[in-house]
Amino acid sequence: MGALAPLVGEMLGVERAAIDVRDDGVHHSVRIGDAIDFETEDIVPYGVETGEPVRLTGMFHPVASELTVGEAKRSKISAFGIEYEGKTSLTTSEFAWAG
Repeated sequence: MGALAPLVGEMLGVERAAIDVRDDGVHHSVRIGDAIDFETEDIVPYGVETGEPVRLTGMFHPVASELTVGEAKRSKISAFGIEYEGKTSLTTSEFAWAG
């Protein structure tokens, strides 16, 4: 998260909310109160019998160097004056707040 610090220009506040994280194979979702609601499904190419999803590897990203390509089923942020709805997703199972 320290890599994001230069992107923060103004502290808009802090709010408490319940966080619900679900990971069911290729389906993933995160809900934070009523403000944030994401659901994504990893893309598994037709004919891949192992069920392994498409991955982007060997790239720079603050979260991980390998990310899974997915399709956003729901993607909404409505918090601190930010309104966003998206259609694409990248996921990773290696994410951790502490190293």
